[in-house]
Amino acid sequence: MSALRRFEQFMEQMVEGSVARIFGSSIQPVEIARRLEKAMESNQTLSVKRVIVPSIYRVFLNPQDFANFQPVRQQIEQELATYLSELAAERNFTMLDLPRVEITEDPAVPRRSIQVVAEMRDAQADRATMTMMMPGERAAGRSSGAFFLLRATNEPQALPIATTTVTIGRGLDNDIILEDTRVSRKHAQLRYRQRRFWLTDLGSTNGTFVNGERISERALRDGDVVSLGGLELIFREG
Repeated sequence: MSALRRFEQFMEQMVEGSVARIFGSSIQPVEIARRLEKAMESNQTLSVKRVIVPSIYRVFLNPQDFANFQPVRQQIEQELATYLSELAAERNFTMLDLPRVEITEDPAVPRRSIQVVAEMRDAQADRATMTMMMPGERAAGRSSGAFFLLRATNEPQALPIATTTVTIGRGLDNDIILEDTRVSRKHAQLRYRQRRFWLTDLGSTNGTFVNGERISERALRDGDVVSLGGLELIFREG
């Protein structure tokens, strides 16, 4: 049985009798479930070995629609969170934390409309060292032909440099995300200027090194070995 069908069955049991009158012709919980599904699908972060999706979802309703949910809001929020957890498992998605759904009101939302904001909770600091690359959305675009070669996994992974400014770090808002506790959340930045790529340390805890020398800024050459707190990347420029 699918996650959506299980949620529908729960709602069928819940709205029997007097509770059915709570919703009437207003927004139905299953409509919110479908909007949450779309939010999950459209906010994926691709990793070498997994697809990460948000764990926090905020649902905004018009105050009149929100009033209908007030008597059972907490229970529906819990069931929607369970639904998202099961949906992620069905689709082999990874969440960095237990899912949470919050239904709230916003006068700017029209009647019978649903607005969803999905957020990625960064729970990486509590996990053991793990190295992965996830190209952020801002990295999409024409490739420069340059790339980093990550050799921390069983098979070397090429991390393309697709824009003239690329941030590198452990935080989920970077262009190249390296899930390794040695790497700072905002570790380094790569910029293309004067027809060369320049690597700048962003005040990282464990430092940025090029060919074994700690740097604050350095122009890179093909074959340079870059170390981000001990995690090594090889810079290649074709």
